[in-house]
Amino acid sequence: MRAIFACIPLLLSVTMAKSQTDSITISGQLKGLNNNKIGISYVDENGKTQYTSLQSINDKFSGKVKAQTIPAGARLSVAWPRDPSAKPQMPMAPFNFFVWNKNLSITGDANSVPTMRIKGDEENNLYDQLKQQSAKSEVRYQELLNMLGKKLSAKDSLALHQEIRETSQAVYVRQKELVKTHPNNFTSVFLLSRMTNLYSADNYVAAWNALAPTYKNTEAGKSIQKTVEKLAPTLAGTAVFAFERTDKDGNKVSPALLKGKTYLLDFWGSWCGPCRASHPHLKELYKKYKGKGFEIVAVAQERGKTLDDSKASWLKAIQDDQITWVHILNQDGIEKQDIVKTYHVNAFPTKILVDAEGKIILRVTASATDDIDKALEKIYGF
Repeated sequence: MRAIFACIPLLLSVTMAKSQTDSITISGQLKGLNNNKIGISYVDENGKTQYTSLQSINDKFSGKVKAQTIPAGARLSVAWPRDPSAKPQMPMAPFNFFVWNKNLSITGDANSVPTMRIKGDEENNLYDQLKQQSAKSEVRYQELLNMLGKKLSAKDSLALHQEIRETSQAVYVRQKELVKTHPNNFTSVFLLSRMTNLYSADNYVAAWNALAPTYKNTEAGKSIQKTVEKLAPTLAGTAVFAFERTDKDGNKVSPALLKGKTYLLDFWGSWCGPCRASHPHLKELYKKYKGKGFEIVAVAQERGKTLDDSKASWLKAIQDDQITWVHILNQDGIEKQDIVKTYHVNAFPTKILVDAEGKIILRVTASATDDIDKALEKIYGF
């Protein structure tokens, strides 16, 4: 009997240890939170979405969530009461962090996500360092986004978009550096899963391949792998896909007819703000290199209910933006070939630079990099 009773304390200690580690506490204090609720959501290690609502009291909150064997990307958002009289602004982004295996502490200002801080495990501490390095740029970026709804002159609007681009790039540079220097961390996988449009296609695939396999089978990692597979057919060195269309002036356009020229396929639409915001810079490149044989072939994807509707919005945008290169409309002939699908385009703008032999040089999305500028400078020597 002594042997049996001797095992009981050991069994209790194991049970207690398990109960202490199967959950983590997320607590904090956010200035201005008052007594509002916060929501915490994440996709757990089994691929299921989890949501927890916590009631704050005098800016403070605390609650438990299930611990994870691998880090899970999480979002904290504040359930602010709605004010119907307030002027509309860009919605505040949620605060990102990770749910893993240690207690977490979140502090800062409830009205300023960039200034929030998180402490706890290795991944959250690393992510916090990045956030603090980027805090000033992110605060300014949010200020600039809130200015987009204001009436501005064409000059001021151009300056605003330019500052938005420069400010966001300052943040992206730091994120890319972390991905490069921390290949073994989940933080790098998480960041890369959100940065598809911030690399050229080849550089994105290279960044993914450089990461350790540790967290590649997570939800974030699986998402990246799917993107990499979609990009594969349009990586550098592959032959451009064949197509044939008639441009807005009645001329035939195809890769075969363009052979001998370096050209840019620009997938855009009149409805796409970032697409049209990229036109001023494209006009600079066109002016600079057209005399050397450079061409731009714009492939428009419109949203009209009929072909006539699509043509009307397409032609109006061309006229309004004064873009004088080659223009074709995907809807006009889409029953024979959908060029957007052929080129695996799922975000606008997407730009694909093609060399004189009909081979792809590079592919970028969202005009967030200067890879095209650098490639053309290399080709033409200026």
